[in-house]
Amino acid sequence: MPARTRFFKQALIVFLIVLLGFITTRIVNDTDTPSYTLSNSIDLSSEGIATNTLLIGSKLPAINLENVDGQEVSTQSLVNKPLVINVWYSTCEPCRRELPALANADMQYRDQVRFVGVNIKDSATVAKEFASQYGVEFELLLDKNGLFISQLGIATAPVTLAIDQQGVIIGQKAGEISASELDELVKELLK
Repeated sequence: MPARTRFFKQALIVFLIVLLGFITTRIVNDTDTPSYTLSNSIDLSSEGIATNTLLIGSKLPAINLENVDGQEVSTQSLVNKPLVINVWYSTCEPCRRELPALANADMQYRDQVRFVGVNIKDSATVAKEFASQYGVEFELLLDKNGLFISQLGIATAPVTLAIDQQGVIIGQKAGEISASELDELVKELLK
């Protein structure tokens, strides 16, 4: 075997031994690696996790939104009768699943309760076309600058709010709302 080949083999063996020693030392002495414990509980109030502010008892803030026709609408003009506001956007899967229940509740209670959808991500065209696919006939507003969700402390969608005639939020459901939950929310509004 030529001396040059033997030298490279020896150098490779020495390199591998040094590398293995380095890796072993790194694993044994690595104190920077966090340890994790799995559990079935979760604290949703922890920093860094998007949560919604508890709004029950708060007044609906006076904010100007835009309807899908480009006209400005004040939230204060919405509270002339009991109000249900649903915060949503088209690519939100739970939002998609709950829209038919909201459309049906609007049809059932529209003489007594005003339903409004506040879209937080889509253009007017996308919001209007998407909602019409699910039979939505209630008013659609756009929170173009995020002021509505910011003022209310809404970090995730969907969110459904029940607001009395004085503009006080009396019910709140974060996440997908079922038809029965929506019915209970409306009945609470009509008490």
